[in-house]
Amino acid sequence: MSAHVAGRLRELFLAPDAAAPVRRVAERAVPATVGVLGPAREGEVAAVALAVAVARGRRARCAVVCRWDGACPEAPRAALALATRGARRLAERLDRRGLPASARGRVVTVALPPEPAAARAAIERTHAAIDDLPLVVLVAGPRPPALDAVLAALDRLVVVPAPDAPSGLSELAATAAARLGRGVARLDLPDTALARLVAITGRSVSPRLRAAAAAALGGGDDA
Repeated sequence: MSAHVAGRLRELFLAPDAAAPVRRVAERAVPATVGVLGPAREGEVAAVALAVAVARGRRARCAVVCRWDGACPEAPRAALALATRGARRLAERLDRRGLPASARGRVVTVALPPEPAAARAAIERTHAAIDDLPLVVLVAGPRPPALDAVLAALDRLVVVPAPDAPSGLSELAATAAARLGRGVARLDLPDTALARLVAITGRSVSPRLRAAAAAALGGGDDA
């Protein structure tokens, strides 16, 4: 492992009290690494929408979503005909390294193993392999303690409530996420099937979802 990669992993994944001071989100127009906490269906839509927004805002050729839901890993269905060339090549490269990946639009999704410690290792390996491309980590389910150090090192955390969540539950989730020491935002998905369908393509998002994603990232509508 090169000194450059080792340094980046040390900065990103060591516990805050053992790592070098982490740059504040406010110092970046668009965060490079984002954590998404929410149920599987809504979390996936939000993670893809945020990945598209971050890739656009940082002028990156593509972005990567690492998805954990506690289930056995299966590479997400690929839509290679709709994937950009850069995303397709990156997915193929990650897959060769034993990281189940597929590409849709500008987004590459990596399916993480169910065991939290193995999932953390897979996230670290993915981040080391993608250079400076944006990274979104989706935790779709109860947050395992083994992933807390990873989430605490990301630039921003986004809580995505379920549509039928009891009143106050999302606030409790945001409070719990804030204990990790990162900036936390809430993302309410537009209640339209079209917005969700467009987001899942990994290429573009609807204006309403784009505005919601930009607000969650801490920027304007054009993020």
